Amino acid sequence: MRVFARGVGLAIVLLGVPTAGTPVQQATGTLSGRIVVEGQPRAGVVVRAVPASGTTVAATATTDEAGAFQLSLPQGVYRIDAIGDGLTPALRTGIVVLAGSTSELPIAMLPAGATTLETMQFAPGEVGVRIETPYGIIILAVDATRAPITATNFLRYVDAGLYAGGRFHRVTRPDNYTAAPPNRPMMELIQGGINPERRAEGFPPIPLERTSVTGLKHVAGTVSMARGTAADTATSDFFILLDDQPSLDFGGQRFDDGEGAAAFGRVVFGLGVVRRIQQMPAEGQALTPPVPIIRINRL
Repeated sequence: MRVFARGVGLAIVLLGVPTAGTPVQQATGTLSGRIVVEGQPRAGVVVRAVPASGTTVAATATTDEAGAFQLSLPQGVYRIDAIGDGLTPALRTGIVVLAGSTSELPIAMLPAGATTLETMQFAPGEVGVRIETPYGIIILAVDATRAPITATNFLRYVDAGLYAGGRFHRVTRPDNYTAAPPNRPMMELIQGGINPERRAEGFPPIPLERTSVTGLKHVAGTVSMARGTAADTATSDFFILLDDQPSLDFGGQRFDDGEGAAAFGRVVFGLGVVRRIQQMPAEGQALTPPVPIIRINRL
């Protein structure tokens, strides 16, 4: 406040305080993102932003042919919902928008009904697990009955939230893998792991559960644990196969010891997303850049 005295009069001028009737312009930020369905962009999806503390829609956008949307919003915390024909509505909460900045929000949606447990084909003893990526949703059936050691290990990483901020970092395909039949034929897969910044929070290696014991096989859609040269070395990295690989079963010679890898589940939804990730740019077998794992959680 600045005060000026003139003669016997007193004039008071308040600086920085709007006078009555003057509109206050709110500082805004940008929320942009992309909608994908089973790995493919989806146009025509309506995206709405509602302040977390209210019910009035602050802004609405419709995705373009690339699945992209953009919202200009006052600084604050929002609830974002996405609605499209033939799709299960998606909801994201706690989305923070800061003035003068751009926030990114990729949203992977599913066809209507695909997220209900009734439509998922789980066998007794299987645990449903949802992997969220920028290119879509992958749903796994983790076999806790036939592969209890490996399944328990994977699920404790899931429950600890260590895959949030993780990444798919390796792919194999005909243009980057040198086959050496009969022991090491062509192999197509994607491999992912936990958030590298939280690696120190990981758990000790687990004993190998051989396919000769579990009865599981390495076929297209199988989820298995990555291991090193020694058998009992698997920790948190896992891979999803896109072709049949008996060379990874017990007795196969993909590994010199013939012990194979530990299969522990299967993909029940989103194999097209796996294929899309496998086709992303790579230097050698390293995805460049890696594909983020937004989160992995139990259904």
